[in-house]
Amino acid sequence: METQEKIISTFEELQHALYKLKNQIVEFELLFNQACNRHIASNFQKEWLLDRISSRHDIITLRHDSLQLVRETVAAFRDFDGYFLDHKQLLQSLQLLMLNHAEKEEYEIAAIIKKWHDKFSDAVYFVEDLTY
Repeated sequence: METQEKIISTFEELQHALYKLKNQIVEFELLFNQACNRHIASNFQKEWLLDRISSRHDIITLRHDSLQLVRETVAAFRDFDGYFLDHKQLLQSLQLLMLNHAEKEEYEIAAIIKKWHDKFSDAVYFVEDLTY
């Protein structure tokens, strides 16, 4: 049962990270609109600002989409009661997802997936501290 609690806690951490990234995407979309207005008001002299905001937005979107892949993969192992089944297969699926992206040379996505693979692996294979 303790393993389930750790996996559920890690899953909730993942959900929270997704929520934060989604909010950041919305913020950057608002910033981009403001930057467009400044660019127009400056007689099209602030293109660097658009590029900078757009680049940051792309990075955040990539992270969000990567975490979405992890969430979908992990959620596939969740039953109706919210418990995670077949922990070993869950970890293997995350590892396969990571390796598939690495083979496509999508290294940033693979690195994000690896980070979460490690977190779920720690949750599955934790060692309880039995010292008194």
